[in-house]
Amino acid sequence: MEIFKTKEVAEQLSVSQTTIKRWAAMFPASFPKDRFGHYIFTSQEVSLLKSVKERLEQGESLDSITLAENKPLNENQPQAKPLPNIRSLTATEPPMQEVWSRLVRIERSLDEKADEVVSVQLLQQRQELEDLRQMVQQLAASIESIQQPRLQAAAAYEDMHPIASMKLKAPSKKRGLLRTFFSL
Repeated sequence: MEIFKTKEVAEQLSVSQTTIKRWAAMFPASFPKDRFGHYIFTSQEVSLLKSVKERLEQGESLDSITLAENKPLNENQPQAKPLPNIRSLTATEPPMQEVWSRLVRIERSLDEKADEVVSVQLLQQRQELEDLRQMVQQLAASIESIQQPRLQAAAAYEDMHPIASMKLKAPSKKRGLLRTFFSL
């Protein structure tokens, strides 16, 4: 039995790989996926896809097309079954129901752990932000304490030497370069 990948089937039918995947997804019972979640096609499944393409070209919509169940080419050869969907389990299957309930409990505990981790990370970040705020306040206070003596010294200098301080504050007069040569 020959097996084809999606790319090969797409080339055979002259359509894109996305189109093949879309058609196969519409009929999951006829086109099972392998254990890795990839579509693999037998010759019989390729012929089913060809019929889908022909019916679409005749004007039928994809929703209105129904496929006959796949029958094995050889009666002794069993048909490959798709993997069971865990959400389709019912209470009539007790061993699987137990597995299902365990899986649900594990998912819940995993969600709780994830929430706890996020909460702890948020608390740590808040604490780090608070530490940074305190450091900024301390730096601001130390800068003020350094600047105060300088400001006080500048004020005392102004009081003692008012003319000199006015000259320091007043903008310097700019003379033109030629005037400096000729004014001498």
